[in-house]
Amino acid sequence: MVRLHFLLHKISNTMGFCVAYKYERVDIMPNWCINKYSFYTDKEDKGELLQLYKNLEAVMNIPSDVSNGFGLGWLGEVAIKHGLDWEKISCRGEMTNLGDYEPGDWYFMLDADTAWSPTDELWETVIEQYEDVYYVYVAEEPGCEIFINTDTEGRFFNETYLIDIGGDIPIPAGWFADQEKPKHLEIREYFASFAELNDYCSQFTGKDFDSFEEWQDYFAEIFDNEDNAYASINEFAAA
Repeated sequence: MVRLHFLLHKISNTMGFCVAYKYERVDIMPNWCINKYSFYTDKEDKGELLQLYKNLEAVMNIPSDVSNGFGLGWLGEVAIKHGLDWEKISCRGEMTNLGDYEPGDWYFMLDADTAWSPTDELWETVIEQYEDVYYVYVAEEPGCEIFINTDTEGRFFNETYLIDIGGDIPIPAGWFADQEKPKHLEIREYFASFAELNDYCSQFTGKDFDSFEEWQDYFAEIFDNEDNAYASINEFAAA
């Protein structure tokens, strides 16, 4: 279970913009989708994985010849590096962190921010050039209600549920009954199973439910009409 900081503002609903599209220069500021990738191989020969890493490392360190608005790490340069037409594939985004890799390692990690949604077409097309390399990822874009975890085996990412509560309202009645009440609601937690989610939420609400949907309904009843606070509880889908 991982605890992270989060923004204390009510997330606006921008579902009208939540569509995948080809790269184009537009002035609309997108919602940024946060992606974490793991590229790996189960083969004894790690040569292809090393080559992919070197190609991505070059993108992170060498400026693109194409004016793109992102700079180092632009995903369009990933496409170019692999002989793809960046104008015909969705690549609006950038790599923000490339993890360490030593020759012989069987995986490496990559973080990327992308406009509205993950750039699946880009990575699926790139990975076709590496016969023995595979990848899984988790992606979050709350405004478009995107919560994806393709790592169904949990080898790298075990995020299954996310609860995100924050804002400035009185603590609801019955919450933190046997604990010191916080001055502000600041909760953001990931869970690998419903049992973990249920146990955590029961501890501070005093409630106990049999399903994820019941927790959704419970928090919605409390927060839906609040302008200065929010609560979202989400389940990660495989795709």
